[in-house]
Amino acid sequence: MRKGIAEGNKSTPFTLTSLRKIETDGYKFVQVKGLTMDRHYEYIEPHFLVLVPMKELPTEQDKKDIYEPVPSELLAKWAIENDENMEIVIANVA
Repeated sequence: MRKGIAEGNKSTPFTLTSLRKIETDGYKFVQVKGLTMDRHYEYIEPHFLVLVPMKELPTEQDKKDIYEPVPSELLAKWAIENDENMEIVIANVA
């Protein structure tokens, strides 16, 4: 749960520019995580979507989750849309 709080706090707004930046930085996927307003993981009715850039997908079964390839129509659509009910951010990676 603490990691959800940290991921929600250390983030960049999701735009076409930020999407292109993670692609040029070599990230091939984003892990999609839903967070509530108080920064707890929630996939049914999230308030935020946090996209965690990843260069490779995990191979371990227990680390399987929701992923989207960086060059995708869905991510491009999300980057363009302005949804007042659902904030989408990119987690800052170290």
